[in-house]
Amino acid sequence: MTSARNAAVVPGIWLVGIGCVLLIQQTSGWTWAQAWPLFVVLAGVCGGLSAYFGPRWSPAGIGVLWGPLAVTVLGVVMLAATTGELNGFSTDILVRWWPVAVIGLGVWYLLGAVIVRERVPATETLSIPLGALTAAEVRLRFGGGELHVGPANPGMLVSGSFEGGVIQRSIGPGRIELQPHDSATAFWSGGTLRWDVGLAADIPVDLRLDTGANRSNVDLSALRIRRLELHTGASETTLQLPDSGAVSARIEAGLASVTLIVPAGVAARVASQMAIGSTKVDESRFPRSMGGWASSDYESATNRVDITVSGGIGTVRVI
Repeated sequence: MTSARNAAVVPGIWLVGIGCVLLIQQTSGWTWAQAWPLFVVLAGVCGGLSAYFGPRWSPAGIGVLWGPLAVTVLGVVMLAATTGELNGFSTDILVRWWPVAVIGLGVWYLLGAVIVRERVPATETLSIPLGALTAAEVRLRFGGGELHVGPANPGMLVSGSFEGGVIQRSIGPGRIELQPHDSATAFWSGGTLRWDVGLAADIPVDLRLDTGANRSNVDLSALRIRRLELHTGASETTLQLPDSGAVSARIEAGLASVTLIVPAGVAARVASQMAIGSTKVDESRFPRSMGGWASSDYESATNRVDITVSGGIGTVRVI
């Protein structure tokens, strides 16, 4: 899909899903006291579809579907409990059997601990020389765990340590893609993988982050980022934008919390197309304007960032 089409897919999925929830509630005769778990099912189904049809999907990234699947199943069970109409479930049955579900979850993580111990490589280091490059494009695909991004060592395009190992792919001159050996292992390991990634500060870089259920701390303040894309699912991301230059930033957040920090002295323009999520902007710095928010000196500023936000039910803050 093209980028423009991707930007429309996720809001479309969520709007269709909300409409289906309202239609089911009306036609079923359930009260909202009975039907409210439909919104849990909505979060799971739409989250999974957003991951599948969104730009961060690849067959290797199937691990990102575990979370939406679990939420969907939970929502169905809760709906069965509140309505008493699905397969004969009732609240009494749910109360009686929920300890079995807890035991099953514990067994799942115990099995995962054994499998991950055998399958996840030890921490690897990576150093990719800058060479004669005058510009670069870097894509990081990271599922569960902790991701930290900052400046690379001098003379390096990429440097850092990668818990769980790293696969490096060249997708063209000056274009590389990095991802873990197995994106599904972080789900089983409880999100313990950690990447500390350094990127070149000496040349302009286009950066794309495709992240799943993780916690990210991305500091781009010292980097020369031209174009930034963040596609994230059920995650918590703090992103410090560059101190200088003109930056184009596109943020797509599913069930996520994203905080964008605009450095002092940098102008910003923000446009948001969230489905049922929220975009919170520091209006003392970026007053409301036609189509969103913008610094009063945005058009004339040398150092500025153009931010476009889209997504489902997440929260994006710009401060």
